[in-house]
Amino acid sequence: MSDRSFDRGEKALQEFLSEAQEIIEELNRLLLKLDGGGCADPDVVNGAFRAVHSLKGLAGLFGVARLSRLSHQSEDLLDGIRLGRVELDREALDALFEAVEVFQRIVAEAAASGQAQGGAIDGGAAERLLERLTRLAARRAGRDGGATVPDGQGDPWCGYRFDAGLLAVLTEYEEHRLRENVTAGRALYRIHAPFAIESIDTGLEALKNRLKPLGEVITYLPSAESGDPTKIELDLVVGADADAAAMARALAGLGVELRPIPREGGAREQPEPPPPAMTPTRIDTAPGAPVELHPEGEATDERLQSIRSASQTVRVDIRKLDHLMNLVGELGLVRAGIAGIVETVKADRERAELARSLHRETRALSRKLDELQAAVLEVRMVPLGQVFDKLSRVVRKISRDANKEIRLLIAGAETELDKLIVEELSDPLMHMIRNCIDHGIEPREARLAAGKPEAGTIAIGAAQRGNHVVITVEDDGVGIDAAKLVQRAVRAGYLTGEEAAELSRRESLNLIFVPGLSTRESATEMSGRGVGMDVVKTNIARLSGIIDVESEPGAGTRLTLTLPITLAIIQALVIRAAGRTYAVPLNSVLETLLVRADDVRPIERREAIDLRGATLPVVRVEEVFRLDRAAPRPSKVFVVVVGMAQHRVGLVVDELVGQEDVVLKSLGRTLDGIPGIAGATELGGQQTVLVLDEGALVEEALGAGPAEAPHAAGGV
Repeated sequence: MSDRSFDRGEKALQEFLSEAQEIIEELNRLLLKLDGGGCADPDVVNGAFRAVHSLKGLAGLFGVARLSRLSHQSEDLLDGIRLGRVELDREALDALFEAVEVFQRIVAEAAASGQAQGGAIDGGAAERLLERLTRLAARRAGRDGGATVPDGQGDPWCGYRFDAGLLAVLTEYEEHRLRENVTAGRALYRIHAPFAIESIDTGLEALKNRLKPLGEVITYLPSAESGDPTKIELDLVVGADADAAAMARALAGLGVELRPIPREGGAREQPEPPPPAMTPTRIDTAPGAPVELHPEGEATDERLQSIRSASQTVRVDIRKLDHLMNLVGELGLVRAGIAGIVETVKADRERAELARSLHRETRALSRKLDELQAAVLEVRMVPLGQVFDKLSRVVRKISRDANKEIRLLIAGAETELDKLIVEELSDPLMHMIRNCIDHGIEPREARLAAGKPEAGTIAIGAAQRGNHVVITVEDDGVGIDAAKLVQRAVRAGYLTGEEAAELSRRESLNLIFVPGLSTRESATEMSGRGVGMDVVKTNIARLSGIIDVESEPGAGTRLTLTLPITLAIIQALVIRAAGRTYAVPLNSVLETLLVRADDVRPIERREAIDLRGATLPVVRVEEVFRLDRAAPRPSKVFVVVVGMAQHRVGLVVDELVGQEDVVLKSLGRTLDGIPGIAGATELGGQQTVLVLDEGALVEEALGAGPAEAPHAAGGV
């Protein structure tokens, strides 16, 4: 099967996976809002109910029985909560969050098995969760959400007199929300709003968004006063803490009519609002533009008469984007070939005019190709919030299991990375969070004894720095005992006493990445077996990234990840070392230097050069890959200065060939993960070269690189 086409079964599976994942992520975000404590926003509860209802429908459509049963019971529980029959407490939220985790597992297994029905999850665990959800849904709150709440005088509606027609058409949920607003003592209003037929959906949504800061839209019903057949006129019932004057000010200019609903017998005084204009409302929209309300007028845009979808987005399989990216890279090779032909024609003086024309067209082609490349890269970008939302749920669960109170602070969730990098970040970040909770944050008693707040804090932040993204994970816990870590490394045989004595602070802290080494005296269910941080480092290195550790005893630990924005199309500096050609990602290259060979000298077990009065550690590319040199070393060498995070390292090479836009391609499972190699690419003339992993080379130069480098790792 080609990359460009999928059979109908696979298309259906991809549709199911994509839509199910979106619904589950939205449900997770809504539950996290409800987990903030205090009074639950009824719109958020209702949104969670609708999300589960949609998931149930999707599962039924694709025949995923397990997902359908579980979402049905979750829907029952959320229905009871939104109707006030079931209390939204910690037990109910825990069950709903657990349901989200099982939803994720079912979808993941469907993706792995290649069919919507997926594989078999733990049947016993799923059945126990179903029973738990059923029990919680059957539980009644302290008061029945459907019961009337008198005002002390036997009046079920606390002085409000509603039309019998209104009460007859309210749904059970709407009647419940009306009672809640009456019981809370909010003022009630009717808002009469006419809409053009073709824009009713966007118009109503815009009006509801304007009202949301003031109160709650309880219901909206067709108006009995409608007289214009070209319009739909609605009456909205709104509960608000704002008085009529404040409501009128907020709605001024929208062409709607505000009518306070009177309350008898002790109703609070409501000043008469200024008479609003009785002009009906029209909503004009343009694709991608914000919705604005304007007074009635002649239609100036024929698009209002269309039945276009309000959504301007489509789902695209990442494999199709990869194929498109490869095509763009091949076009870059064609451009390079054409540029070479132009140079050949330039050498012929009799064809000077032809050479100028070719050069002009080549420049135009180059500009358009750059725009195409940038557009494809932009499509691949997704916000890190996709991962951070999942981490919030992980923190909630692990902190409960560890019996620790944790505050999670998130910043920079809007920062964007390549979709494939974001997906690969999920597991490393989860391991880091686990370590923060288990190793970093102290138990409650220890924190209070140390004068710290009872609740520990974990802060996750992301920001773009040039062509890289920096992600930090920081806790305010006990910190890392570097001396204890070194002692354990010596005891385990990773270091000799002499080597331990020469370690720098950074090298000592980096021992947390040694496989099997842990500061814990005994393993727990969560961690302490020395497994996790070595996996984190390996996965980050696979993404051509670097991880740094900073820690102060008693103050906490900060882990900093520095990653390229994308690994798809990159600008590269082509170099040669010992007769082999390589490419270095240009986004990490700070400068290049030409120095004498004897300027590279050994300093403290490493080689370095003097760069403007500072010592710059260097690494010879030929020695990293153990290349055999046929010719003697030149008297002068080039030093390519690369930077990752706060680190600066020089790569010693023989020659700088030039710059190229390249498409990074995997070496396949057999060769994937070779230390110092990020992948391969193709240059002009069908020349295949290896792309260096600058992050791994920085670690190599700083003395914390791979334990064993490959022999003669290619190059052409």
